[in-house]
Parts: sequence; C-alpha cells; structure tokens
Amino acid sequence: MSFCLRLGPASPRDEIGGKARSLLRLSESGLRVPPAIVVTSELFAALRAAGPPLPPTLAEPGALASLGQAARAVAEAGWPAGFRASLTDELDALVDRAGMRFSVRSSAAMEDDADTLGAGLFLSRLDVGAADVDGALRAVLASALAPGVLAYLSRRRASIDSLGFAVLIHPFTVGDAAGVAALDSSHGAPAIETHHGDATGARAQLQAALVRLTALHGPVEIEWMATGAEVTYLQMRPYRRPARARTVPRELLGWRWDAAHNPLPLSPAQAGLVALVDGACDTGLRQKIVDGYLFYAHAPGAPGAKRPAAASAARALAELSALADARLTRQSFESLEEALAAFVALYEPLFGVVQPAARQARAALADFLRRQGIDATAPLPALLAGVPSAARARTELARAFSRATDPAAQAAARAVYLDRFGDESPCWDVAVPTWFETPIRLDRRLRALGRADDEPGSDGWRTAAESIRATLPEDDRADWDRLLAAARSAAAAAEDDDALYARAQAHVRRALLLEGVRLAARGVLRRADDVFWVPLDLLRRQVRGESALTREETARLADEAHRADAAARAAPPSLAGAGPTDEASGIVRGQPGAGGVCIGRVRIWNHEEPPHDMKPRGDAEPEVIVARTLLPTELPLIYAGALVVETGGPLGHVAAQARERGIPAVVGAAGASTAFEDDDRVVVDGDAAVVARID
Repeated sequence: MSFCLRLGPASPRDEIGGKARSLLRLSESGLRVPPAIVVTSELFAALRAAGPPLPPTLAEPGALASLGQAARAVAEAGWPAGFRASLTDELDALVDRAGMRFSVRSSAAMEDDADTLGAGLFLSRLDVGAADVDGALRAVLASALAPGVLAYLSRRRASIDSLGFAVLIHPFTVGDAAGVAALDSSHGAPAIETHHGDATGARAQLQAALVRLTALHGPVEIEWMATGAEVTYLQMRPYRRPARARTVPRELLGWRWDAAHNPLPLSPAQAGLVALVDGACDTGLRQKIVDGYLFYAHAPGAPGAKRPAAASAARALAELSALADARLTRQSFESLEEALAAFVALYEPLFGVVQPAARQARAALADFLRRQGIDATAPLPALLAGVPSAARARTELARAFSRATDPAAQAAARAVYLDRFGDESPCWDVAVPTWFETPIRLDRRLRALGRADDEPGSDGWRTAAESIRATLPEDDRADWDRLLAAARSAAAAAEDDDALYARAQAHVRRALLLEGVRLAARGVLRRADDVFWVPLDLLRRQVRGESALTREETARLADEAHRADAAARAAPPSLAGAGPTDEASGIVRGQPGAGGVCIGRVRIWNHEEPPHDMKPRGDAEPEVIVARTLLPTELPLIYAGALVVETGGPLGHVAAQARERGIPAVVGAAGASTAFEDDDRVVVDGDAAVVARID
C-alpha cells in the first residue's frame, strides 16, 4: 500500500479526510483549486497500530502521559515500506519542486462535518520547504494525539483511533491577498474578510462563488487566496451564522479596541490624557474614546511621524529614562500644566521612536530567518525569551518579598520593589492609586508569587540560537549574531517601556491629586478624588482661571461619569476575531504563547477582583486563569497553572512571561471569557494553542 495518492475525482472519499473532500467539491463546482496529493488515513492507522493504547478521556489517571507516549510513537515510528518513495514521486509529479514551498495540512474526516467541524483543532504547517515536508508531515500526524483533540472527541463519545486522519499537501503561495468568506443566503450579503493584502480585485469573483456554492451546499465558509483577480480556493466548510450578528459602528471601521492594555473603560482624566497626546504627538497611531473604551488605528503616513531607523530601541529608551530621572521624582510637585508637558515630552518618543524601533529589530530578525528558509513563527518567541528586563526584575523582586523570613527582611524587600515599580498600578488609568499609595494591596499580590516554585528561565534561548546558527552559511553568521543581539535588546526595551510610562502617568496623577486637594478645600469638589471624574479640559481651564466651576457642576459631572463607567463595564466592545461560542464543542483556539499542557479549573479574571485573591485549593488541580487581558504589571504577581488570554500574540507580554514562568499559555484566544465559566475543568495545550472543556 502506497498510502499516498494524487487528489482527483477518483480519490476514495472515505480515506482522504474533510479538507481534501472540500477541495474536490470546490473543483466540481468549477472553481480553481491548487493541485494536491493526499496521505491517506491508512497511514495514520498504520503508525498508530504500533503505538500504546489511548485513554478514553482526559479524566483517566495518567491520560496526558499516555497521549505523550502515543504522539512520540507516531513521531518515531518508521515509515511503511515504499511510502517515502511514493511521497517523493507524487511531489515531483505535482509540481516543479525547484524552490517550491508547500502547505502540509490536516485533513481529518470530521473537518467537513457541520456538527464536528473541528476548525483549528489540528496542526497545519505552511510555507514548508521541499526538504522539510517529511518533518512537517510527522508533526501534523502527531497533532491528532493532542489533549484538546481527545477532549473534543470524548464529548462526542468518539475515539482517536476511529478518527480517520489524512494529510493534504499542495503548493504554498502567499498571493496578493488571502482571507475567508462566508454566506448564509437567508441572512444578508456575503461576508469577506481579508487576512492580508487588498481583496478589491477579487471581491466580485468571491461573491459569485459564494452564491454558486450556497445554492449547491447550503451556507458555506471558504478560505481563499488571490493573485490579481485570479482566486484559488483552499477549503470549504459548512457555515454556522453567529446567533447574534455583530455590527460595527461606522465610526469604528478601521479601528481596534485596545483591550490588551486598557480592558476597562477609562476615567475622564485618562480619556483627557488620550485626547491630549492624540492631538500633540506624532506616533503613527491615532486614538479615540468610544463609549468609554480606548480604540486605536494605525496612521503611518501622519505628517511628522517619527521614524526610528537611526535609533536603537535600547538607546532611545536609555535617553528617555535619563530625562525621567531628572523630572519625575516623587518629591517633585510640578503644576498640572508642567506635569502634562512632561508627560507629552516622554510619550511622543516612547511610542513614536522606542516601540517602532523595537518592532523594526524584531522584524529584521524574522526577515533574516525567512530568507534562510526558516519559518520564524516557532523560533522567534524562544529567541527573544529570558531578556534582562523590567518584567524579569518585577518577578525577582516579588519573589524576594514573598520568601522573606521575617518582618524586617520583608519591609526591606517591599521598599526595594516600591522604589523600582511603586509608580505602577493595577491598570493603566491615572485615576487608579499606585502601589506606592497602596502598599498593603501590593503585599497581597507579592505573597501570591511565593506559592510558585518556578524560577525564571534565562538560557533556553541560547540553545535555540545556537541550533539555528549551526545551520547558517559561514558568511551569514555575523549578520545573525548582530540581528539577534539587536532584537533581544529591543525585546528588553519593549518590556521596560511600560515601567517608564507608569512613571510619567504617576507624575500626572500626583499633580491631579494636588489640584484635587486644593479644589476640595475651596469647595469646588466634594472630595479630592472627584478630580479624576471631571473632564480634564474643564479642570485645566478651572486651574488656569479661565472658567469657574461650581460644586454642583462638578458633583453632577462626577456622578454622570461614574454611571457611564458602570454602564460601559456591563457592555464591553467585541474583540476582533471573537466568534460565536459553540457550547457543544467546548473548544477555544488562539495562538501559542508558551508550550506545555495543563489540566485545571478555570478562574475567570474580570478585572474586578485581582487574581491574587483567588485562593488556591490546597491539593486540588491547578488554576487556569482566563482573562480578556492581563497587564504586564500583573503577570509577575499571579500564581496559576496556565494562562488563557483573549488578547496578545506570541511575542507579547503574557507569552514572554509565561515562558519564563514555565507555564502553558494560549494568547489571542478570543471568546474564552464567555466560552468558559468558573470551575470548568479544562485542558490548556500551549503548543497546539487549544483550550478544551473536559466533561
């Protein structure tokens, strides 16, 4: 048996899996599809036959260990006689392989079933060189034995051994544009979403294809790639329309909610800071507040936007830190206008120079890897881990406090932490007291870290770097060393900029509080804290003597702002990418943040009660914190067995700190906070970027 065949009308439908069947249906509908071969489900069955038995559910003792053994057996088993020769022959017949890149995609039988789509559950490898197809095939086959797959199947009373798991291989092309499109003809017009590029030239063809396909197959969703007006169709699956269609206000088209940094509605004082820097600073970003929440849009062509090419992120940050040391001391009491001027002076280069320079350095390293034929997705997070940054320092200082053995040592450790990070607060809002103001709250957070035995990693990146360096031509190694050093320096600066921003914001907070005390003493405010709930522009005019607010006016404004804040918290915006919750599947997918697998109980973090107040359950299973976002200042102070966050990416704060803590993390897992509830038992697979409920 060859286990390998050219995809065509005569292909046996019961052995080629869902993705391959969808290509045949697309082709039969007269649409262009890539030439493809299929490694049939018989190969997976043959490789599994020599492996250990599998547990029926993850509730079985030792289930994770058994799955791991089975996956290793598939990865290490010898290919059946004649298979590799057959695969090579089919690839050669498929396309001229000189320089060709391939997509190696899962094609499980259930992937075209409306009741068990399993979308994103299995691994696919894209942009694979011809020499690496063999390894990619092994990885895709092993993904059928991931914990999330077992959890998904056990909910349907099915087993992995009856899965029917094939692999689809076809040429990989980036194209000018790519994305997904869907149509339920009983509910409106086609929806076309572009992942990259501009789909304008292909839109008419996509709409016509959707109309044709829905007439034949009912509501469908397709994946597509376009070069000019020529569209290639890559997959078709049944489409389940969201129960409630989400509408995006016209004013927010092209804007994104900044949930990763500001998951809560902003106070009027913070909203005023946003308006101030949006009008005064050229950073390549625009910002605005809608219904209390912060939204942003990229504006790279804005006149005067800073260009970071001549500066390194680390050098620019060092210069700003020196400026901050001179102006932002806790003993300095500048006027409100002087404090705002200092804030703007730091904000513009911080977000217009330091952050773009950090992104440039990371992009340069990723581009180098791609030119060498290396997919940068997997190695880049590991290469940039373990940098000596503020994030590492927070963790180490918090651990020193939590492990202090007597009150004097604890007080000394607290003082060191507050001196370095006392200007930070639980969230990025000037209305929220800093740790320096509320050391008792800080103590509870610092103690939480003492329950963790893990130490931050530091040298794992060296192994990844050396393994890549060994594969490079001698002439390219100096460039590799230079780009890696610059990217790691930039990664540290990207972590440290949060601490500097916190110092600038705390400086404004001190000035606002001083004005609040003065205005309360004069009877203009009921209490000093109302200064944060009166619009900043009105407050500035009052302080400058340009207007005269009354106590009644400020009380009304503050009360209205508090009511608006409560209403906004009850109705947050939708996260981009959050789909309808499939209660039957119990599956949420995201991006890999930190590897590893954890089974535990969900604790939803809603930014109302801090994670450190989530008491451990003694010998019970680990806690899995599920959150819309977690801030860099919170992460070192949280104890958890795993993290699931709706925002962020593999190079973000959550992912970096989870890797240093040695706990699994799935990031960009839109919808997780509503898909799960407190005490749900879940498996978090950081490698597969899957979170699955376990019954």
